[in-house]
Amino acid sequence: MKSQDELPIIRAWYEFLIWIIPKIGKFPRDLRFTLGERLEQRILAVLELLIRARYDKHRLDLLQEANTELDVILYLLRAAHDLKALPTKAYGDASGKLLEVGKQLGGWKRTSEPPNVDQE
Repeated sequence: MKSQDELPIIRAWYEFLIWIIPKIGKFPRDLRFTLGERLEQRILAVLELLIRARYDKHRLDLLQEANTELDVILYLLRAAHDLKALPTKAYGDASGKLLEVGKQLGGWKRTSEPPNVDQE
């Protein structure tokens, strides 16, 4: 797929995935197979949800699920930082990237909601 055909949110999430996975691989062994695996699974799940939402007419539920996953990922990254598995700079960068994607996701959700028709 050509990069110009990708939605910006999917491209941003993919770039985040490529950036964070090697950092998770450097977690201490005792955290890599618990917290690290959980993080990787959720990060990959968000990519899948975003791709599925791109092609689904009824994407609102998928986008809401992706939004929830972003929240969980943020807390897992925070735990990784607090447990000294993720350096402060990487945690700050990851949080910023999550915020950026969260804003894009919020915009996509708003444009996907059915028009609010007030009946009087």
